[in-house]
Amino acid sequence: MKAIHFTLGLILFLSLAAAGLALIVSPAYPQYLQAAHDYCIGLPPWARVMVGVAVLFYVFIYLLAGLRWRRQPTFITFENENGTVSVNAVAVQDYLDKLKDEFAAVVWMKNHLRVQRGALEVGLALGVREGTRIPEMCKLMQVRVREILEEHLGTCDLRGVSIEVNEIRARKKRPAAAETE
Repeated sequence: MKAIHFTLGLILFLSLAAAGLALIVSPAYPQYLQAAHDYCIGLPPWARVMVGVAVLFYVFIYLLAGLRWRRQPTFITFENENGTVSVNAVAVQDYLDKLKDEFAAVVWMKNHLRVQRGALEVGLALGVREGTRIPEMCKLMQVRVREILEEHLGTCDLRGVSIEVNEIRARKKRPAAAETE
């Protein structure tokens, strides 16, 4: 949406700047204004209405694209003996992002949380290095995620931790000249 807003704003700015520059630079700008006025008056009324509607629609779309659409934050809520605790899901995701640093085989990681009927589901998408024993590493990561959530959130209903390995990145090979030296 930001790209659309930027593009529409750029077009609007450039068209206004070009029109202003043409009026300022032209020695006969009153004649240009008179010619534009005469041209517009010569158009049929429906065409003038359509041009006006098109301009208003363009400005409306430009303003609409500039609005910030905000989602309501998602909270992970669970109860303990003293009451209810709610933790922002984004805070938990930021904390789980640090998990990547604990595993040397992980090149990149994205996580997402989903709360369904009070239970938390954690999903991890990974890119790993070539030669990684994927089943063992995934099992260790699942255990570690469970430990992190129990340690920092206490008792929350964790439905499961699913892991997707989306990329196996090959090691960079040294040039042949470097190997012979």
